[in-house]
Parts: sequence; C-alpha cells; structure tokens
Amino acid sequence: MGEGAVRVGRWVLLAGLAVSVLPAGVPAALGLWSAAPAAAAPAAVPTCELGVYLNDLYNLDPVKHSFDARFTLWSVCPAKDLDPLPTVAFSNGNDPQKDDPRPSESRGRFRDLLRVQGTFRQDWDLRAFPFDRHRLQIVLTANSDTGHFRFTPDNANSAHNAAIAPDGWKLTGFRLTPAERNFPTNFGDPALPRGAGSTRSAVVIEADLVRQDPTVFWKLTGPLYLTLLLVTATFLLPAHHRELGIAERLDSLQSRLALLGGGLFVVMLNMQQVGTVVTSTRGLTLVDWLHLLTLAYVLLAVLATVLCWRWTVDGGDVAKVERLNRRAAVLGLVGYCVVAGVLVGLSVA
Repeated sequence: MGEGAVRVGRWVLLAGLAVSVLPAGVPAALGLWSAAPAAAAPAAVPTCELGVYLNDLYNLDPVKHSFDARFTLWSVCPAKDLDPLPTVAFSNGNDPQKDDPRPSESRGRFRDLLRVQGTFRQDWDLRAFPFDRHRLQIVLTANSDTGHFRFTPDNANSAHNAAIAPDGWKLTGFRLTPAERNFPTNFGDPALPRGAGSTRSAVVIEADLVRQDPTVFWKLTGPLYLTLLLVTATFLLPAHHRELGIAERLDSLQSRLALLGGGLFVVMLNMQQVGTVVTSTRGLTLVDWLHLLTLAYVLLAVLATVLCWRWTVDGGDVAKVERLNRRAAVLGLVGYCVVAGVLVGLSVA
C-alpha cells in the first residue's frame, strides 16, 4: 500500500509539471482548468429625466425669425452631482433669463426646478402663408458628451398651458424629442481623443402652431379677384355694330388697354403692400404666386387686345374677333381658377 501511494504521487507530480510547460491556452482548451473570467460589461451612461411645462408663447415674429416663451424645466437624477439644469445650454436662445435652481430630494431621487423666459430663434417657413403651419423648437443641450451623460425626455409629466393662444394662432401639439448635437471639437476634454469631435445629448421642446386668421387671405387677395373680373369683362365689350366706324372701334380698344393698364397698376401696388406684411426668405409665398398668376393673366389680356387692334386696323372681320374674345374670356377665367385652386390646395395640404 505504501509503495502504491508513492507511485500515484509521482504520477500526479509528473502530470502537473507537464501541464505547466504546455503553451498558454492549451490547458483551458483541454478542459484542465477554466479560462479567465470575461471582461466586465461597460458601465451604463448616467441619465437624468428632463420635463417641461410650457407656460406661455408670445411675440411670434416671422420677420425677425424669433418668438418668446416662458416655461418651467425640471430634472430628476439618481445622484445630485448629475443635475444638468445649472449648466444646460439653450442652443437657439438669445440669452434667456433664468431663475435660481430649486433642488430637492425625495425617495432617493434628486429633483431640480428652473424657470426660464426669453427670446428664441426660429426658421419660419411662410411659403404656404396664410395657410402655414409651424413647429416652434427650443433646443436644450447637455454640458457633457454622450459617453458621460444623457437626457431622457419626461413626456408623461410634461404639458402646456391650455390657455396659450397667441394672436392669430392656435397651438395644436406639444412634445419633447430626444436628439444629439454633433460638434467638430472635443472642447479640450482630455477624456476624448485629441483632435476628434464630440456628441452631446439634447432635448428639443416642440410646439406645433397653425395660423387661425381666415380673413387675412381675403384681405390680401381681394384686389386680385376684382382685377380678374375687370380684365375678363374687357373681353366682352361689343365692337362689331355696323354703325360704329373704324375710329370708334379703335377708341374702344384704347379704352380696353387703359382698363388693363389700371389692372396692372393694382396688381403691382397690392404686391408691394403684401411684401410689407409677409417676408419669406425660403421662396415665394402662396400670395406671391397668386399675384404672379394675376399679373400673367393681365399681360395676356393686353397681348390679346393688341392683336385685336392690329386685326381691326388691317380690316379684319371684327365679328370674328369678338367671338374669339368671348371664348378667350371663358377659357382664361377657367384656367385661372384651376391654377389658383391647385396653388391653394397644395398650400392647405
């Protein structure tokens, strides 16, 4: 028994020496012992909930590309040092006024409140004026990159004042949207690669507005429709009576040209007045297109009148010209209404 135990001990010692000289990874592959434990999973990025109560919207100014707002922010964080409100950036704000933060703690969570009021920049798209809709935005950006901090919008508790009613507008929607802002610099952060950019978490406060002033459209386009009727009426002036001589017929055409010239003046004057009310930096508005359409209609009427004049001077059949004028009046009016209807329909849609 003693010699057997000695032999077993020698074999165990030899086996241990053999395993110790094997290349790295072979013992584990043979199942002689377990591999090293896997690397620990990276720690989760700290996050704080961000909520908003929109108190008021006012001074909506498409000409200056801005609007004013008053709202209350709150953040709820797992740790007090994560509180983002003291350093949050209002990326499209013109140095808004902020009250002192009011931090508190409840049930192991840290909350902070901040009241804000100020002017914010907005890109107003007025091409569909006066049937335009807009989405006002206030961009809140964190002070740390996304590898160290993130916002979580608190839409469940966010809301807006139901009494918000800017003059001529209606608030139709409100929400918080998560976003990221990319910067071409790391702001000197030694924790980020040298010369690399950085990305920061952001929350966008969005308020949907629709214009609620049905009379403004008719105030701006009413003179156009009166001009349209007058121009159409010029095509219906009779000129083929036998008792009318060539001189009287030419006088009739001259009166028609004078009336068309007055129509051109009305269209151009009204276009200038509209330009003082609506200023679009992204293209022509609906009202601009209607002015151009009316201008083209009047110019075509002037061209038709000149051709009729030449026809009369050259001794043409005046009765035939009058029939053509009546057809042109009907076709022109129908064509104008179709094109104008399409323009308005596209703007409303």
